[in-house]
Amino acid sequence: MKVSNPTIEEIRLWANSDREWPHDEWDLFLSWKGEIDLYIELATDHSCAKSGFFLHMLYYMVGTTFSEPNQTDKLQRIKSYADKGRRINHGDIRLWVRNMDALLNGSQKYEYLNWRGGLHAKYKFA
Repeated sequence: MKVSNPTIEEIRLWANSDREWPHDEWDLFLSWKGEIDLYIELATDHSCAKSGFFLHMLYYMVGTTFSEPNQTDKLQRIKSYADKGRRINHGDIRLWVRNMDALLNGSQKYEYLNWRGGLHAKYKFA
């Protein structure tokens, strides 16, 4: 597996395995892929061994996008993530969308641990 640039098939294989993270920065590498639809799918798949990790990835993607310096389209990209999530009837995804809406409308302040690190320790070895 190309750890820094895995294919969709490699991500799916890992998602349904009992293997630990292939690299300490696995979530960062996956965020570069930008496969938000895949991550939503895996986060909501109760048969996926690493569904919790992919819920973490959804928050991580928002966090990395929000903290990008000098990116004029970052808020629009986060809105597009929320719009994708709005179509999903799943409690974790509904909460993720509400949290993004609160971040975008200013009623929630961006905090690193909530978006990029909050689920990291809990799901690293899920």
